[in-house]
Amino acid sequence: MARPLKEGLDYFPLDIDFDQDDKLVVPIAKYGMQGLGVIVKIMMNIYRNGYFYPWEEREHYALSSKVNVDINTVVEVVNECINWGFFNRNVYENHKVLTSRGFQKRYIEAAKRRKDLTIFEGFLLIDPAEECKKVFHSLSIIGPDNSIVNVYINPERAGKISTESTQSKVKESKGKETKVKEIDIEPEEVVVPPNPFRMFEAEGFGTISSVISDQIKDFIADYGERWVCEALRTSVIAGKRNLSYVRAILKRWKSDGIDDPWTQEKPPPPTGYKGPYGGKSGKQQIEIYKPPLNEPTPEELAEHEKAMAALKAKKEAAERELKEKRDRGEDINR
Repeated sequence: MARPLKEGLDYFPLDIDFDQDDKLVVPIAKYGMQGLGVIVKIMMNIYRNGYFYPWEEREHYALSSKVNVDINTVVEVVNECINWGFFNRNVYENHKVLTSRGFQKRYIEAAKRRKDLTIFEGFLLIDPAEECKKVFHSLSIIGPDNSIVNVYINPERAGKISTESTQSKVKESKGKETKVKEIDIEPEEVVVPPNPFRMFEAEGFGTISSVISDQIKDFIADYGERWVCEALRTSVIAGKRNLSYVRAILKRWKSDGIDDPWTQEKPPPPTGYKGPYGGKSGKQQIEIYKPPLNEPTPEELAEHEKAMAALKAKKEAAERELKEKRDRGEDINR
């Protein structure tokens, strides 16, 4: 008997700062550790199922029993997550299912080596033509009647035989004889697109966690890779290496109606900056202000010498008094 195909995952990554996601700040702040426990348990159910989790009355009671939290609190936590975009509102309202673009992307990344990957058309939140480039075989979209609506095949895998080498061997049979003919194939020119993820780490923004990865992916989905790269570069020049500043730049460009930010005149780099201009660390250097030293006047010198002499005399008097007490055998620690 053939073994059934596995849909869900055995484990999933949980970064130490996942609770810092903008979409989870309010739910966790309102419901504390109970809310955090409910969210993590739902994430486990989503990845156990693949990339989604049905959310109706039966699941309400089942989850409430498993985490030992009142059912009303469980429902309120999930509703708060939907309101803040942690779960997609449209998919939930139309299909009573909890999922998001981030869940679907991470599922495909974790299961990319499987022979068959499927996603229901009604739950689809990703671009299958783009995501199929990550899988080793194919990505199928399933319709409401469980029929295959479309199949997306990794273009690199589809042409693997013809692109792995600049020469391919073609067998030609003539009766009982077999000849091998070598055909020269010109290699295609490879154009490397801008990569915001690589630039994020190369320019010293920090390490990419799953939360940061999702934020960058949202930027790319809303503005495009080249816009995001240009915003990262502008942030580096300004000495502001954080995604909040990048988000503000992207919003400002969009509100100003700038079509191609990379064609705009760049501001001059700050003093000491050596990032894109030849430096190694890419960090902004801060100049330390050193006040000028003024020569003291004769009067100031005389006043200083007088004060030092007074301190010396006071110290000598204290030492004499201490010596006299010791000679008399008095307790000097009182």
